Amino acid sequence: MFRKILIAVDGSSCSERAGRVGLAFAKKLGATAVVTHVLKVPPAYWGLSAPSETMQRHARAILEPWEELGRQMQLDLRTEPMHDDDIAEGIVYLANRSQCDLIVMGTHGREGVSRMLLGSVAERVSRLAKIPVMLVRGDGQVEPSTGLFQRILAPIDGSEAGRPAFELADRLAEELEAELQILHVIPPLPAPVVGPYGTSMNAFNWENTLRAMEEEGVALVENARKLARTPKVKMALLKAQTRREAEVIVDFARDNQSDLIVMGTHGRTGLERLLLGSVAEGVSHHAPVPVLLVRPVPAAPNVDQAVAEEAHAGR
Repeated sequence: MFRKILIAVDGSSCSERAGRVGLAFAKKLGATAVVTHVLKVPPAYWGLSAPSETMQRHARAILEPWEELGRQMQLDLRTEPMHDDDIAEGIVYLANRSQCDLIVMGTHGREGVSRMLLGSVAERVSRLAKIPVMLVRGDGQVEPSTGLFQRILAPIDGSEAGRPAFELADRLAEELEAELQILHVIPPLPAPVVGPYGTSMNAFNWENTLRAMEEEGVALVENARKLARTPKVKMALLKAQTRREAEVIVDFARDNQSDLIVMGTHGRTGLERLLLGSVAEGVSHHAPVPVLLVRPVPAAPNVDQAVAEEAHAGR
């Protein structure tokens, strides 16, 4: 389970919420918390060993309240300001250097703009980090408390890429004595294409294919139930029909009072997209509760990651 959690804050309301969720999670697990604020170094300061005194004061002003909150919560907590020309790379570098096994951060930061997917920093951290990343929306439903994460939703698709996420969700549910909600969404099928004389032009039988997918879904959910070690399990099989899978997952989380979603960064397609798999992308953007993203193991080689590590090694 998580022993050291890196919490990235920037003074925004979204990161404030993420920080409180991260501290409550660390308290629940008895983990060490490392709270950081990464200063984006302007080009004029590139090559310098440290940012200006003004920038350092700004970082201390952001981190000092977290030190006080850590003392109040009796947490093993330390703060560590960083400076980097790329905030996401700085967060990932500090997580690696500090041997953290989880990163917690808000979905978007001080600019207050939610991009098409996520804020650019959360987006890059999720792509670069080899460890799980928990993304917290600023307007989410979950309030940090001692009862944090009592219903953990684990969407499954039967892929090997998604297995580490399910196993982590199961371990968390067992550790927190939470309910594990296993959900498989049958993806939408393309509508039959009608030919010029009213005949179907599809290369497969739509009804037979849907029936086979339903049978596969039942088997996936039942198998996941057998593999789960936690005693409190809820199972669900839903059809996406005309909706996107991410939309079905988010609606299920709302309707069933899930307070954490644990899922892989990409699934059955096996494709690492520019950012995340399309389902994880949609869920992360719209979920009202924190989303814990888990990479497949072993992580695939990543050009950006290699460049970031090489750049920091030379500093």
